[in-house]
Amino acid sequence: MRRLLLLAILATPAQAGDWKAIVEKPVAAVLKGKKDVAIVVGVLDKDKEDVLTFDECGGKVPDRDSVFEIGSVTKTFTGILLADRVRAGVVKLDDPVQKHLADDWRVPRRDDRDITLLHLATHTSGLPKHADGYLAFAFADRQHPYAKYDAAALKKGLATTKLEYPIGSRHDYSNVGVGLLGHALAHASKAPSYELVLTERVLKPLGMADTAITLSDSQTKRFIDGLTAGGKRQDPWEFASIEACGAIRSTAGDMLKYVKANADPSGPLREAIEMSHLPWRVIAPDEEEIGLCWIRYVAKKEPTKVWHNGQTGGHHSFVGFVPGRGGVVVLCNVAVMSVDDVGMAVLKHLAGAK
Repeated sequence: MRRLLLLAILATPAQAGDWKAIVEKPVAAVLKGKKDVAIVVGVLDKDKEDVLTFDECGGKVPDRDSVFEIGSVTKTFTGILLADRVRAGVVKLDDPVQKHLADDWRVPRRDDRDITLLHLATHTSGLPKHADGYLAFAFADRQHPYAKYDAAALKKGLATTKLEYPIGSRHDYSNVGVGLLGHALAHASKAPSYELVLTERVLKPLGMADTAITLSDSQTKRFIDGLTAGGKRQDPWEFASIEACGAIRSTAGDMLKYVKANADPSGPLREAIEMSHLPWRVIAPDEEEIGLCWIRYVAKKEPTKVWHNGQTGGHHSFVGFVPGRGGVVVLCNVAVMSVDDVGMAVLKHLAGAK
């Protein structure tokens, strides 16, 4: 029997019941026909938090401290790190990526034009989803598609990658682009790794001690095993390179700190966070824009909704917010896109949309 566990943090029972009613239908759609599924939904309504957990797990019962892979939500952290490095004068948005890599790296060019850091953060670089040679690694071990794709493989793949359309001419989602951005930011910061510079410049200032790429023993014990869309067990994804595109693991409790930091920026990262939210490129006029990795839904007579989702082999995540009103995080241990419907239901409610 499916159980609903409700943890109401700084919220009245009536408020908690409202959020339960809002998310129950899309959560039920995710759970239908599946076993051992865990979903944690964290809602921030101004300064009040609710955490609802839904599970059919035979083992661990999920809660606000359970650890999940957040996949491509990692990209939004990379966008904030980029803004921080710009604010600190370490890089500029229009710097060529080539400027911030070791001398033996070669980034593709086209029409005598360079790919810039801003192109990478807005998915307008012209780079494909993955650099040349990646699929050989992915198909060799589908349980661990990134585990052997190291910096040497990335460097070799970039050198032979051909850009199919002019740089800056269109929006085309690229994991390798944001992964490359992480390499460039670490190199520009004279840091030994993306994880180290991210931890020092973003995670620590936000008080996100339960968010990491490399898990501690305590975090590993709280990790929720992942499932494929077909219900098969999926090993955790390990990244030998391009961590900046999808390697972070986190908890609902920590991600609510992240939601609050973005919905109502303050503190030492306020200007960097606000910069990451700006509409740096239009994807669809009067409908969709992109910040520094953040996706922005804009519509007449409605508040802007800012969000990103993420999916690994065995987890799906969603994070979004309505500036000044609040936001939501959804963490799930099964790789299905319908998890987004849970987060969008909360965003629509926060925005006052019908």
